[in-house]
Amino acid sequence: MSNVADIGALDSRVIRNILRSMTNEHWSVAEALDEYDIPEELRSEYEAQIEECFVD
Repeated sequence: MSNVADIGALDSRVIRNILRSMTNEHWSVAEALDEYDIPEELRSEYEAQIEECFVD
């Protein structure tokens, strides 16, 4: 996966799966990121993307 679009699509899929798991499993954002083994250096980026799904 060297294509930037492929990496973006993967991130979108992971975000959707994290959101679904948060809903179904009643996980917090931190629990979901732990469960999906998101590395520490990427967590703030993922948290920001997840936040965009909830904040008007």
